[in-house]
Amino acid sequence: MVTWLNLFRKFLPARFAGRRFILGDYHFDLTSFEGDVADWLNKFPISAANVEIYLALAELFRRRGEFDKAVSVHEAIAEAEIAGHSSAELSLEIAQDYYAAGVLGHAEEVLRRALVDADEDHSRQAFRLWLAILESEQDWHRAVELVEQYGLPGSGGVRLVNLYCEYVLQVQTTLAPALVQKVLKKARKLAVGARVDLLGAQIATEEQRFTAAIRSYKRLLRNDPRRVHLALSPLLALVQREGQQASLLTFLQRLYPDHPSVRILEAIVELHQSSGTALTPKWQKQLELQVMSGDSYPLTLYWLNQQQTLSASVMAVLSPALQRQSLAESDVHQCTECGFQSEPMRWQCPQCESWETLCSRYESKIVQEQKKVG
Repeated sequence: MVTWLNLFRKFLPARFAGRRFILGDYHFDLTSFEGDVADWLNKFPISAANVEIYLALAELFRRRGEFDKAVSVHEAIAEAEIAGHSSAELSLEIAQDYYAAGVLGHAEEVLRRALVDADEDHSRQAFRLWLAILESEQDWHRAVELVEQYGLPGSGGVRLVNLYCEYVLQVQTTLAPALVQKVLKKARKLAVGARVDLLGAQIATEEQRFTAAIRSYKRLLRNDPRRVHLALSPLLALVQREGQQASLLTFLQRLYPDHPSVRILEAIVELHQSSGTALTPKWQKQLELQVMSGDSYPLTLYWLNQQQTLSASVMAVLSPALQRQSLAESDVHQCTECGFQSEPMRWQCPQCESWETLCSRYESKIVQEQKKVG
């Protein structure tokens, strides 16, 4: 007999249905399991007919933080040798149980075996999980070794560059300068990302290799102008020290049309001021356009000081209000992958764990606008 209740159950969307499975003569609700795992395994031995139930049960245990039970179920499934459920697949599940429990040593041991013995797909998964473990432990040296030894296509690139950079930062004070440069050279050869140029410039500055530092900062600005807020201030300090202001002014004037950032124009104005030269009509026009955007307190203040009709008392009132509206107060770093936002710069997104995806929201917007124009 067809009842309205049967029809309701038949057409109920799957996402609204409870996760109940038939287990022998019982109905088993996975959301409220409270029994002893060993008893259930003895009472209902794992078979092809119920293996999916046990896999779901192990997932439930992992989510509830009952990691020992999750491991027990996954190990029992592996011992049952059910067709369609390889030992490599179950080893990965056991490794994830240990990883979720924070027992990283056990997880690594399982993954080491899976990485060598499993097929390509499961080896790839084992590689990614093992690398995540090493990153969480901040064991950068072993992470680099793992990628260099087992890295699959797509697993290197920006991620490997940042592993090299993290390793350099970790051992910089104990490693000989020549070895530090050797690691940085490996990172540069990958020719991706911005961090290696920034780190290389910072280390070169510490070692008083100022020309090399200036070269690295300029390369960074050419390759990834979204990092202008990280590179310009130290670059300005270096060129002033080395007396290379004119060279930097030419460089920035060539960079600006491709990336018309208010920060670059601030540096151009600063270089004109330090040399005692006035802006040409072309750059005066750019100054006015940027003042109209309201993004730069220094540029607005510079332009206001050019206006002879404003008294000191008017400037005293305007200045604090303008400063609160400037880019320095409003810009944040935003992940291009997941949208996570952070005030301080982070090289790895804490939300999606991608490397070098947190960029200045303002500078990223300029890049997108330039692409539309181009």
